This record gives sequence, structure tokens and C-alpha cells, in this order.
Amino acid sequence: MIQIIALLFAGDKGIEGLREFESRAIEILREHQGELISASFNDVKGADEPDEIHVIQFPSPDHFNAYKNDKRLIALASLKNAMVNKMQVYITNRFHQY
Repeated sequence: MIQIIALLFAGDKGIEGLREFESRAIEILREHQGELISASFNDVKGADEPDEIHVIQFPSPDHFNAYKNDKRLIALASLKNAMVNKMQVYITNRFHQY
């Protein structure tokens, strides 16, 4: 299993633009057994803080790679580029419980 933490910075259309892209990508993600664990944001944020933070989980790196290489997701690249100004991604594959 892997988890992806994605820090999303919205483009000119703001959070609504992010959600336009996300609403199309989520079905593709689910078809590759990906799960959006959470999508969160702050009511008030600083200029250098992300507009939304996602925690996504896939059963394996292969599932994640299949999602990233899905032709339908690739076809959404221009929409993603217009709606997402910047994205920082962190992938983890080892988990610890306290």
C-alpha cells in the first residue's frame, strides 16, 4: 500500500477550478483502486499555504502508476494545468501507528 499527500495550489479559478478537475479525475482514480481518504482546506490561509490537501491511498505503486498513465487522465492534462497552479506530492510506503 502507498499513500500520497498532495498539496494543491489553485489556479486563477480558485477552489472551484480545482474541484472541476478533481470531479473528473476521481472516477479514474477509483477505477484503479485509488481512494481519496480526505480532502481538506482551511477557511483562512496564508499566501504560501495550499488551497487544498489530499490524502490518497492505492493498494500498490503499480496501481498508482496505472492511474497516472491512464489515457483519460492524460487527456485531462490541459484542464489540470489550467486549474492547478502548483502541486507538491509526497509518497509514503511505510506506516507506523503510535
